[in-house]
Amino acid sequence: MRHPTAYLLTFFCMALAPCSAQNPPGFDDALARYKECRVRLPFRYQTDGRDRLAQTRCEVALALLTDDYGKTKSYPEYARYTLATLFGRHFDRKEFVDALVLARSSNQRPVDTWLWVKTLRIQADRVGDTDVIAIARESKNMLQRAAAITAIGDSRGGNLKAVVVPNCVDFPKKESDRMLLLGAMSGAFYENRSRVNDSEYRDALTVYIGLLGDDVGLSHTAKVQIARHLQWILKGPAMFVNPEPWLELMKRGDVKAPVVTHTVVAPRFFGVETDGERLCYVIDMSDSMCIDIAPSSKPSTAVVTGPRVKKKRELMDETDLPWEKIKTRWDLAREQLRISLLRMTPDKYFSIVWFGTESGTLDSCKGMVKATKANIDKVVAELDSIKADYKLNPEEQAVSPDGRLRGKTNLHSGLRRAYGLAGRGFVEQVGYVDSEALTEGCDTIFLLSD
Repeated sequence: MRHPTAYLLTFFCMALAPCSAQNPPGFDDALARYKECRVRLPFRYQTDGRDRLAQTRCEVALALLTDDYGKTKSYPEYARYTLATLFGRHFDRKEFVDALVLARSSNQRPVDTWLWVKTLRIQADRVGDTDVIAIARESKNMLQRAAAITAIGDSRGGNLKAVVVPNCVDFPKKESDRMLLLGAMSGAFYENRSRVNDSEYRDALTVYIGLLGDDVGLSHTAKVQIARHLQWILKGPAMFVNPEPWLELMKRGDVKAPVVTHTVVAPRFFGVETDGERLCYVIDMSDSMCIDIAPSSKPSTAVVTGPRVKKKRELMDETDLPWEKIKTRWDLAREQLRISLLRMTPDKYFSIVWFGTESGTLDSCKGMVKATKANIDKVVAELDSIKADYKLNPEEQAVSPDGRLRGKTNLHSGLRRAYGLAGRGFVEQVGYVDSEALTEGCDTIFLLSD
């Protein structure tokens, strides 16, 4: 590999050089489209221009795009994430590794973590995983270490034992670092789950299971994350949060289909169940939710004269919907949400994010709150207070012909807010690398939109 300084000079000159005959067919058109789109404000145009240039898969294109990565001023968070994805998609060849290593070493902020994941994976596949494994085992920067573990999990070789065992043996004490490494290791195991009966995979998985031991002192949320992935990988009958049942399953030999037993009531919304512990509901409150529901939305068995009589301790479900109160899409969403909240056990945490033209949380649950009766009562009362406005003047009716709730449909803003939730509200940094969001955020998102 060439000296980085020499490569930087060569690479910089290439970026400034005019197009040559060596560039692939279509490069000039792609470059023109890139330059045209880069000066346009909408992000989708900028992405289209970058994608067109990346598709040429030549060194000049990579030089321009890596320079773009470090200097972009418009939508910097999204631009960097998108460019890193384009690097992984279009520059996955040995001749590009040096340039990608240089780009990675020049960008070491938390927001650059996805760049590290994509470039480390290409490096592992195209020139070998030695350097990537070293980062996964030795880096003092936990984001970079997690990125290297993820890259190994995504790579063709996938030497999980080399990166998982050292990290489990020397497991960090800081909670956010723990959640970072657990997320990386869990994802790597899941990506390689087809190898579950291979000896090296099992060696690594056994050490990973050991993190459930009492001596490690994991939080309950962390144990649930491990248990969830182990249930998927080993086809376990339940989400055990202690190591013994998983080790016993491993001793039985090859993984076979499970015998599933439900021992607890799972949280659910619109009939969709989850095994999550920290739930965020992302609810559409755009004006179109004022539209009357379709007749087909109401089951033929629906009770319209009041709630059915329930047995003692019987939980509410979708058969308890008060159809006499449900006329619009928002009415149906509100009543389904009420049932989902009332089914929740006090050991869970939840929040409700709404989105229209803007997005936000309900005032009664600005962050992740515990599902106590008092908290749920406050949220239900606030939901009941949200009313659509149908008394609009002609100008307002032209914009919102079905009624007005909270404007247009900005679903992206709602999801972004959900991923950035923490215990006390919405984090200011990028949610997917923020320590508070990692340790106090949600592990499940229910998304409802019409």
